[in-house]
Amino acid sequence: MSKYKLIALDFDGTLANSQGEITERTKEAVHRVAQTDATIVVATGRRFFTAKPRVMQLELPEVLIAGHNGAILKQLNGELLHHQLLPRNVAHNAVKVAKELGVCPIVFEGTQDAANLLVEDYGDRIDAWQRSYLQENEQFLCWVDNLSTDLPGDVIEVICAVSEGEVHQLARTFQQRLDGQVKPIIWTVAEWQLAFIGLSSPKATKREPLRYLAEQMQIDRSEILAIGDNYNDLDMLYFAGTGIIMANAESPLRQMGFHVTASNDEDGVAVALEGFVLVN
Repeated sequence: MSKYKLIALDFDGTLANSQGEITERTKEAVHRVAQTDATIVVATGRRFFTAKPRVMQLELPEVLIAGHNGAILKQLNGELLHHQLLPRNVAHNAVKVAKELGVCPIVFEGTQDAANLLVEDYGDRIDAWQRSYLQENEQFLCWVDNLSTDLPGDVIEVICAVSEGEVHQLARTFQQRLDGQVKPIIWTVAEWQLAFIGLSSPKATKREPLRYLAEQMQIDRSEILAIGDNYNDLDMLYFAGTGIIMANAESPLRQMGFHVTASNDEDGVAVALEGFVLVN
């Protein structure tokens, strides 16, 4: 039996290949790991509503989904297990700072499967990507006169889409301006030359669902294995006893001392699971 009791897998760029598909080899490896009685969590920046149909490719009903970069932990059937919300007053301040920095934030609210997207009318200030995203999610939009003052309650996160070149400096600025009341979480999308900053509760990272599950399951961090490819995976990679980075991750991530597996187009998750978990 494997020593690993908890396996955390990022989705985009990790579990899924460049076409967003989970290959047969990777699916088979995940199924074999599940047969060792390990708990499998797919930890993603996506919200539950968009993550679930992608994760269902695994055909593994017992898999858990940690959405919104770990702020929401659910079973595949939608049952809420754990969550960490951002207090309303802090979210107001985060939106205010974002606007002062020239960013057009979107706020995610609600622990239901399809979280609400709270937005205000930014007019021509939003770029083509944001306009397309809002159109695609029209059914979930809740228009607010002023996100800086009119949020209905605590929220999941404040999301800011920015250029890849400025994302790290902006994240540092958010951290300083908001005095550590938020945790700026970065993830990049290289093919779009775009990056996102998620402003969440300082506890709401991909680390948090692993910490929660380890406590509930009474397991040690040495019994946790995590695999990812992006900056928003770092907290869970550092928390896990074994952290593994994909070969398709950006170079700085591959130089941080984690084990490196093959790329997501070369069954990197399967390679890692076969080499670390399924060795006996």
